[in-house]
Amino acid sequence: MSKGLINEKQLITRLNNGDEDAFVKLFNAYSPVLLSFISKFNIDPEDCNDTLQQTFLKVWENKGKLDANVPLKNYIITIAKNDLYNRIQRNIIAKKHNDLSGVHNQQVFETPLSDLTSILDEILETLPEKRARVFKMSRIQGYSNKEIAQELGISKSTVENHINNSSAVVKKLLKNFGFWTTTLFFFILP
Repeated sequence: MSKGLINEKQLITRLNNGDEDAFVKLFNAYSPVLLSFISKFNIDPEDCNDTLQQTFLKVWENKGKLDANVPLKNYIITIAKNDLYNRIQRNIIAKKHNDLSGVHNQQVFETPLSDLTSILDEILETLPEKRARVFKMSRIQGYSNKEIAQELGISKSTVENHINNSSAVVKKLLKNFGFWTTTLFFFILP
């Protein structure tokens, strides 16, 4: 976000104080970015709009708790990812229920989500510490490569190398876990 458009720290302070005008500015400044992000997931327009609304509703509900040191874009994208994830999970469960009603021998997914989360954590523990940290900052916390490089005191190309190498390892090790793997890649891997 351009410095000329909004001053994030002032906006967060105003929002934390319940300033509705600050919320409107936040919505106007970040909704196009968020809509662009959400639309990459090929969900229907109604779900896309619902995710957008739910994201900003969650921001408003958390006013007073926002940290001025966390970039708003990262915070908003994380909320949207969680909403998309929950939405997809509900759709998968509904699909499973519908499929099981008609075809009892078809397995819709092989590995429960909690198992995949544990598997991802275990995989990340096998990576070198800095590589795992860069991966988590990029794919889970939503930091840009430039932000990671600045925070860790390494070059942007080193960050990109860490992400590429760790993504390759994660993809390779998750390859055999079926449908949920695709869903997990949806959120964390390029």
